[in-house]
Amino acid sequence: MASQVVARRASSTCRTVEVRRKFRANRPRPSWEPRNRLGHRRSRLRRTRLAKAPARSVWAARRARALSLTGEAPHAEEILRCYSALTEVQERIAARVPVERWLGLARRTEGEGPALRLEALPIDQMLPLLDDFLDAMAGVGTPVMTAEAVRLRGVDVARRRALLGGTLSARRPEDDGPAFHARAFLEAVATTLAARVLPRTEPEGPSSGRCSTCGAPPVVATLRDLPDALGSRGLICGLCGTEQRIRRLTCAHCGETAAEMLHIHSVESVPHVRLDECQSCQRYIKTVDLRRRGDAIPVVDELATVEFDLWAKERGLVKVQMNVFGL
Repeated sequence: MASQVVARRASSTCRTVEVRRKFRANRPRPSWEPRNRLGHRRSRLRRTRLAKAPARSVWAARRARALSLTGEAPHAEEILRCYSALTEVQERIAARVPVERWLGLARRTEGEGPALRLEALPIDQMLPLLDDFLDAMAGVGTPVMTAEAVRLRGVDVARRRALLGGTLSARRPEDDGPAFHARAFLEAVATTLAARVLPRTEPEGPSSGRCSTCGAPPVVATLRDLPDALGSRGLICGLCGTEQRIRRLTCAHCGETAAEMLHIHSVESVPHVRLDECQSCQRYIKTVDLRRRGDAIPVVDELATVEFDLWAKERGLVKVQMNVFGL
């Protein structure tokens, strides 16, 4: 009798286990709950978060930021859309730069000065790239920009060579039509070469206003928190995009350090951007506070705040370095 009871219980237990197995096997599980070797649930979402995202190019990052700002800064929408289109052309040119060959010619190996001697770049080798850049720019931007690109493409080679050579030597072209296209083209080249000269990390210690990589002046300043310095100030080169640190209370143009000569101007509508004025040299530069707006791209946010430039011009201030659009 006892053996029959045990047998019935064993049979019932086996059926119960079998039912549980079938239920567990057929039970729909959320796709985000896979099991590890111990049988514990493991989130695929966590694994996705830990996966390394593909790096975006500097041009793609700038383009995305420009398009995102069109809604926040409708007064600068035309500029931002033109800039977005410009970065597409610059990205294509940058991909064709023979980095190793041109670095071998432009890298400074001895003496003082910037790490890159841009004036040593081979102009004759750059001209075909410049021509392709002008062809692409003929369909980009405002009617004035388009017409100027077509005009430059039609001038003789000697004049295009002179324009490119002058821009390489000066590193600071004047605000005119030819200079815009020459600078925008050279920006694509210099940014590509600079990425191979110095890593994209903060250099140690303060520095002067001129870029230590290419020698061009800064187009915008930054404020950010670093492991070794809270509220560290940096300057972003207007040509190659390299960022280098500078003393916080220092004019980016003349080096003035007297606090009473350095004034800060800001508006509530754009709390992460301010205007730094130096009364000693009557120059100004915008500063983008990345502590307030971590998604900002300083070069792009500088473009979106043209109202600061209009206000500064009314006060008789001169910009340390105009942006690529001459503003």
